[in-house]
Amino acid sequence: MMLDDIGSFPLPKGITREWVERNLHTKEYEEMVQRAFLMKAKVLDVPTYPQFRDMIEMFMQPIKANQVEPYLIDERKAVIPELEYVEKMSVEAVRVCITGPFELYYREFGGVIYEDILLNLAESVRRFVENAAKHENVVCISIDEPSLGIAPDLQPDEELLQKALDYKVKQDVQIHLHEPLYYEKILETSVDVIGIECAKKPENMDFIDAEAVASAEKKLRIGVARSDIDGIIAEFNALHGVNAWGNEELISLAIDEIEPVEKIAERISKAKERFGDLLAYIGPDCGLFSFPSQELALQLLENVRKAVREG
Repeated sequence: MMLDDIGSFPLPKGITREWVERNLHTKEYEEMVQRAFLMKAKVLDVPTYPQFRDMIEMFMQPIKANQVEPYLIDERKAVIPELEYVEKMSVEAVRVCITGPFELYYREFGGVIYEDILLNLAESVRRFVENAAKHENVVCISIDEPSLGIAPDLQPDEELLQKALDYKVKQDVQIHLHEPLYYEKILETSVDVIGIECAKKPENMDFIDAEAVASAEKKLRIGVARSDIDGIIAEFNALHGVNAWGNEELISLAIDEIEPVEKIAERISKAKERFGDLLAYIGPDCGLFSFPSQELALQLLENVRKAVREG
């Protein structure tokens, strides 16, 4: 069982996403990525390159700019700058997060699926996956599909899922789902590890049939710490009659009170008890970009690490 994170991370103070887009290929941004990755690496077993950019645009923009067919990227251009910056350092383990074909398609076209376009997007994602897999220290490549199981008008059938989510790399291929609705269909794909958010909604664990996962020879990634910082702050405010918004000292207290080490450890114990050896990865439910600062995001990650030690 390895501790990872989904990917997104707060920007340093004074930096905006617009600045990032303007400075994507500068030394200053490269060093910013490297510093954030090293912060994560002190706490996590398999840290993801820090995802500072919009999850759709950071893949859709290069796909559109370098397409050899509609929505099919030139394989030489299917590279992630942040991963390349991390690879310039001597690091043991890296997790890669790539926005999945259904998420890219849904944001671009909505729920009516034109299979030829979707499969071109799927091949583009596959090219990002294969280029990332060339790095020896890449342990896991995660396909981020938050809308599967949430968007009522996105209903791909089993055959299309198998075609779109077909990967042949030596690394673990995860899929990150917010809800477990599609996990049984994912069992029939080549995805190795199915990730489900279970901290904010612990009942999601009850939807997962361990025997079915084992029979399909898959593993699980379970979210054991809440990442909805706005919800955490709101609960803290309601409990204490305070206004913690904008006050990092109070927000730090809120994280430790609403998501304490003991509560996270209980979720880990429940996941271990329910899934045993099927549990390959744990970490926060989702990305941490919405946290007010990198230090506060790191605090949550440190709480998860402490909870692992307690378990």
